[in-house]
Amino acid sequence: MKTFLRLYFTYYLVWLLFFIAAKLLFLTYQHSESFSLKAAEWLSVILHGFRLDLSMASYVMLLPALLFASGIILRPPVIRKILNIYTFMILAVVLILTLADLEIYKYWGTRLDTTPLQYLKTPKEALASSSFLTIIFFCAAFALSFFLLMKLFLRLTRPLKDIPPLGFKGMFIFLLLGAFLVIPVRGGIGVSVINAGSAYFHQNPFANHAAMNVVWNFGHSVFEGKETNNRFAFYEGDGYRKVVEDLYESGDTTVKVLNTSKPDVLLIILESFSSKLIEVLGGEAGITPAFNKLAEEGVLFSSIYSTDSRTDKGLAAILSGYPVITSMPILSYPEKNANLPFLSSDLANNGYNVSFSYGGEIDFANMRSYLVNGKFGSIKSEDDYKTTQKKGKWGIHDDVMFDNFYSEVTAGESPFFKVLLTISNHEPFEIPAASKFGSSDLKEKYFSAAYYTDSCLGNFISRLKQTPAWNDLLIILISDHGARLPDYSEIYEARKYFIPMLWIGGAVKKDTVVSKYGSQSDLAVTLLRQMDISTENYVLGKDLLSPLSASFTFYSYKDGIGMLTDTSSFGLDLQTGSFSFSTGKVDGRSVETAKAFQQYMFQHYLDL
Repeated sequence: MKTFLRLYFTYYLVWLLFFIAAKLLFLTYQHSESFSLKAAEWLSVILHGFRLDLSMASYVMLLPALLFASGIILRPPVIRKILNIYTFMILAVVLILTLADLEIYKYWGTRLDTTPLQYLKTPKEALASSSFLTIIFFCAAFALSFFLLMKLFLRLTRPLKDIPPLGFKGMFIFLLLGAFLVIPVRGGIGVSVINAGSAYFHQNPFANHAAMNVVWNFGHSVFEGKETNNRFAFYEGDGYRKVVEDLYESGDTTVKVLNTSKPDVLLIILESFSSKLIEVLGGEAGITPAFNKLAEEGVLFSSIYSTDSRTDKGLAAILSGYPVITSMPILSYPEKNANLPFLSSDLANNGYNVSFSYGGEIDFANMRSYLVNGKFGSIKSEDDYKTTQKKGKWGIHDDVMFDNFYSEVTAGESPFFKVLLTISNHEPFEIPAASKFGSSDLKEKYFSAAYYTDSCLGNFISRLKQTPAWNDLLIILISDHGARLPDYSEIYEARKYFIPMLWIGGAVKKDTVVSKYGSQSDLAVTLLRQMDISTENYVLGKDLLSPLSASFTFYSYKDGIGMLTDTSSFGLDLQTGSFSFSTGKVDGRSVETAKAFQQYMFQHYLDL
């Protein structure tokens, strides 16, 4: 029994040390970039990448744990033979990935994923970037490393040759150890599972890349299925591109609604805050009284739609002006979203102090890496609050978040761009207050949670109005996405994606309603135009305040796309080519435009 346990933990430790050593090898090989990092930053690379290393080592240990548990049936020499074969195969794959990644990163600037597999059909071209000596060097490095490591592993398993079989007690212990591996595999016991972004910690992308575990990254790419071909290739040639790009033409003019071109900006992203909750937008009465009142004193955009129904998609649309479609997990791939434009980055380049506050796990949906790529100077999450303040399943509730946000705003150094993503209006809709509309079913809980968030928002705004900071503030209220509730809208229905956007604050000089159809992805262009900042990088967003911009919006759902204009609206099932719904004058040109948009977006995603 002791021999089995000693082998188990030693085997585990060797793999963990291997992955740490692989990081040091990567840093050494990429010396032109790594040697510009401080010694403490090398240590940070190891520390911030440790969870991914532990996760990968735990994946490797899953089969040995089960194999050892089978010791009640299999004799130790048989277990040793199977474990050695397993080690032989795993070690070969891991070494190939680790060594290949060294050279690939040098040319591509991204850690190894499945992308190179598409070049295996033409091996000559695949190896063209590497010299003959480099190939020889890597073959020799593989052979030597494999020989030494395999020799080590064979020595570790040698004691299994001469010990008695494992009993029932040992079987249960190893089954328990195997079950325990699930925790480090998923990165902990929290709501979100570990992702590549959990290793991100630095403004320098190279440091973040170095912290990643390349074997984990490759496996993630395989099982998450990063696509390399456009499955929405409806049209040949590039004609479809002009169709889409012409849609987003906004001209050079805009209607100024701000009394300054350099306001302090607060962007408050309200979790699941559907327009169905807001009376002034045709929603239920009495759910959001604070928002309804605020809508009377600012610029209300009354026809805004989310691009999808997930927070990660909403963030990319709002902060990068990128109208993500359902099949594009842009936040899952830091090397892709690093190439997006960022509202935060553009404002930082114009002298703004930028920060992001969220009450939940910042690694959820790969948010951390996205925000780091967006050059946010400060990123706060539930880890920055006292344990006693973590009241809900998802993290810090909105009353605490708004209270802390108020302190940040009033103490902030102008000009600033501060983002707050709320959390309480998220299923299961747990709130630290009395349920205004009851809690007997999901509808009542949703209404009660929305009322609670609205009251927190209203109190926050009321307090700000009493401070000098109010005079220069532009506060933008928008939702990350809509919701099926309370009427359980079908996935293709436009109501599911209908969200609010409201601009208020002392920097707003006009009280008006903008009825033009728009999207979350139009926010960045609209705001930057008000601030006289270039928007040339935001090719998929329009200025909602420009008289020349078109009135339209798209949203995406599984295997379908919705399009709304002043004359028609429809949902198109892209698998069957049939309409999920249609109203108004829907002609062939409208359908072609929607298909061109889907093809354009997916190709743009692949090309990033």
